[in-house]
Amino acid sequence: MEKPKYLLAMLFIVCFLNGACSSEPGIDKDKFKKINAAAQGVKASIDAGASYQQVADRIQELSMRIADLKEQTTTRREKDLAQAYSDLLTIYRDGLLLWRYRLEFPLFDSRLKGRIYVGQDVERIVLKYRFKTQSHIYEPTGQYWKSIGENSIQKIWEDADFQLKAIYNITNY
Repeated sequence: MEKPKYLLAMLFIVCFLNGACSSEPGIDKDKFKKINAAAQGVKASIDAGASYQQVADRIQELSMRIADLKEQTTTRREKDLAQAYSDLLTIYRDGLLLWRYRLEFPLFDSRLKGRIYVGQDVERIVLKYRFKTQSHIYEPTGQYWKSIGENSIQKIWEDADFQLKAIYNITNY
């Protein structure tokens, strides 16, 4: 008779502790409405084929919303969500940088049509996303330079979509 009482007491303690752990403060979704709208705005502008400047403006708005929000997060889950949005912003900025290079550098060398020059700023993105590069030689000087395919930008936008889905799973927006 002693064993069932012991098991019942242990079951009660486990249930109590489980309830105490799950009662951790969650996420105040009202705090994240503006930042979510800004993130969705970036995605919508990319999906709609907006211009570079329009997407850059949307990314800047997202950046400002994230900066405003950081001081308002109070729980661990809110801080984690704010970090997820910061990670999303980093992904969008990576894509925007590649887009800028795609727009600017073909003006200097016609061989870059369909390619993105791997300058110093882009090198970290190439490493981060493990993009394959092509080597080229600049004949007048004999200097080597690298490029990546312009479809690399699409890969970054896909990563951003994946990050948005992860955020959605956290918040159930």
